[in-house]
Amino acid sequence: MQKIDMKEEFLFVKQNENTYVFFLPPNMEAVKVFRQELKNSLDSHKFPNEDVAKIELACDEALTNSISANVASQSDETIICKWRIVDLRFSLIIMDYGRGVPKEKVDKILAGEVSIEKFIKKTPKEEPDSPRVLPYGDKKKIHKNSGQGLKIINNLMDTVKILYHCNDEVSEDPSIESIEGSIVELSFKSSKK
Repeated sequence: MQKIDMKEEFLFVKQNENTYVFFLPPNMEAVKVFRQELKNSLDSHKFPNEDVAKIELACDEALTNSISANVASQSDETIICKWRIVDLRFSLIIMDYGRGVPKEKVDKILAGEVSIEKFIKKTPKEEPDSPRVLPYGDKKKIHKNSGQGLKIINNLMDTVKILYHCNDEVSEDPSIESIEGSIVELSFKSSKK
C-alpha cells in the first residue's frame, strides 16, 4: 500500500514498509523536510540513535550537494531521493540535474581515509566553485559551502558511489560535456545486534 503525502511543493511516497521516495525542489528548505521523513523511517525500523545521526548527517550533506549542483547549473528540476531499509541496512539514491563533480576529483576524495576531526580542521571557509547563495523558501541566503561534504559522507557511510546521467544513460566516467546530472548512491549497515 502506498502512502502519498503532499507537503507544499514536496511529494513523499512511502511505497511499502521498506521503500520511500521523495521528490524535492532544489531549495534548502527541502533538506529539513527530507531529514524529518528520513529520521521517521529510520526510527520506525529501530535504528540506534548513533546510526540515525550518522545517516542523517551524510544524507543532509548529499542532498545539500545536489541542491547546490542544481543551483550552480541553473536547473530548477526536481531532485529525487529514494531510500530503502531492510534488516538494518540503509541505502539511498539521490538524482539531481547539476553538472556533478568531475570523476577525477571524486576518486581523490573517496580514496583518502582521513578522520572527520582532521578534515574539519583543514576545511576552507568556502569552496570557490560552489554557489554562494542558495534558495531557502522564497528567499535567497548566503551558504558557506566548505567543499568537505563528500569526505564527510565517505567517512560516515559504508559505501559511496557517484554516477552520472547523460543522454538517457548512466555512466561512471562520462565526458564532462555530456553530463545532465548526478546520481549519488549511499549505503550503511547498522552494527546493532
